Amino acid sequence: LIPSSSTFFGSILITPTQSTGACIKNPQIELNVALIILNSSLAELDDKLRTLWKTARFHICADGGANRLYQVSSTQGPLIPEYVAGDLDSVYKDVLLFYEKQGSKIAKFSDQNTTDFEKCLKLITKHEKVTNKQFDVVYVLGSHGGRLDQSLSILNTLYKHTKSSETPLFLIAPDTLTFVLPPGRHKIYVNTGLEGSFCGLVPLGEPCRSISTTGLAYNLNKHKLIFGSQISSNNSFDGSDFVTVDTSDYVLWTMSTL
Repeated sequence: LIPSSSTFFGSILITPTQSTGACIKNPQIELNVALIILNSSLAELDDKLRTLWKTARFHICADGGANRLYQVSSTQGPLIPEYVAGDLDSVYKDVLLFYEKQGSKIAKFSDQNTTDFEKCLKLITKHEKVTNKQFDVVYVLGSHGGRLDQSLSILNTLYKHTKSSETPLFLIAPDTLTFVLPPGRHKIYVNTGLEGSFCGLVPLGEPCRSISTTGLAYNLNKHKLIFGSQISSNNSFDGSDFVTVDTSDYVLWTMSTL
């Protein structure tokens, strides 16, 4: 595996002129963005939903995520996804019929060995092949609170995707931004004014043999992170414009956002 070197912008920016936060490379360029809506409440994500919906060129509801989008749309105007995808055991029949009438395509998968989240990612890959154009970033709206097994499943999908794809994947909860850093050196800008107070680095899928950071209140210096020993939780920033992370293995970066 060739170590990567990436630059990220740490916060999801929600103003009309700054709608491409948490993206890789230059935040000023126009990105080819895909957006996945998971089956969790959007009540506290409305501003981010509206902005990212306008930014994205491809929108997918993961099964019951269509119910969540419909609930928001019913009060503030319809948002019509290109696809509703999954095994379709959670989406309400009237909601599915509504989106179908509005022109959404319905993609039903019978495979029970993958989650609806994974099914949506497969659909994105298929769309890339058909259009011969790769997405620059995939945003995923949905809380990873609530049921622990579902939260761990979402993180597992983040991990598997990052290992198999170069397209960055960002999970956006009401007050948290989460993504996976592959082996290599990374720079995360945290000077937008929309960052919260905490952050963390957690080994994912495997022990992290060596990790070093700058820009944190409690920096790591060639530390080993492993469950059963040490992880870096409840950390914060030291006031620098950016955080650097130099890691030997895949780690989860999570931070609070405003």
